Amino acid sequence: MDFSVCHASKCKVTTDKTKWREADVIILTDEQYPKGPRRRSQLWFSLVHESPVHIKIADDLGDRVNFTISYRLDSSILSPYGLYQPSVKSDGPNTKYPLPERDFAKGKFKLVAWFVSNCLPNSPRTIYAHELSRHIEVDIYGKCGSKECPRQSEESCFKLLREKYKFYLSFENSLCKYYVTEKFYRNALQNDIVPIVMGASLEEYQELAPPHSFIHVDQFESPNELAEYLKYLDRNDTAYNEYFAWRGHGEVLNWHGEPHCEMCLLAHTIQHVKPHWVSDVSVWWNDACKNRNLRWKPSIL
Repeated sequence: MDFSVCHASKCKVTTDKTKWREADVIILTDEQYPKGPRRRSQLWFSLVHESPVHIKIADDLGDRVNFTISYRLDSSILSPYGLYQPSVKSDGPNTKYPLPERDFAKGKFKLVAWFVSNCLPNSPRTIYAHELSRHIEVDIYGKCGSKECPRQSEESCFKLLREKYKFYLSFENSLCKYYVTEKFYRNALQNDIVPIVMGASLEEYQELAPPHSFIHVDQFESPNELAEYLKYLDRNDTAYNEYFAWRGHGEVLNWHGEPHCEMCLLAHTIQHVKPHWVSDVSVWWNDACKNRNLRWKPSIL
């Protein structure tokens, strides 16, 4: 962590866990946390970027955490995978912008692409993608498909997306609250391709994304119905280009940094700020994937 770029820069980090009682700030990144008496002035941050399916918070942590840091919009400090920054005020998901001057359908002769390396056969995204491929052509790249685009050639893979494909499966590995990663921001939106999304809810994507920039699987009764809509967009360049109208009114940013500047600032000023005590951080985090189901219910699930 480079604090030299921060307004509050007089912070240093150690990974020596034996010194936890001396620290002004404790950063928790998994289920482990210090045991024993704690100074009242010591701040605890929960910092997690993976979904609760892969990284849990200790069930007995209770209200010990002062601040949460994650991709979730309801975190104390937001640390997302990407960010939409509008240049003009919008009216939310129903905002209508003029069509872009550029034809984003021009030269694209293939329909759906998916880059994936985690091939869990019974995961919702795998089942949905394979059912979708029964109704429309889906090119699957990586370990889970028949096509190749090596990770070390990332830019050439993105060039392939930009120039040849109209749609990209931005399917997350977990169905969790606000869980939207670079699969959406970088792989799709920044590469002139319409993302078909699965992960967060439709309403959560609408909070995070540019207006009318994506297609959510839950907007359709089945993969077959989605496939028919994609075929319609393939035939109708005007309707397809409506998914890019937002580009003249904002931009999608990568989130390269870490929230260390905010943490350092809070460590210096917390006596003047009321801590955001989370009543039960384990419930807040671990339950974020409960009762999250797709609208379409395959018979094998």
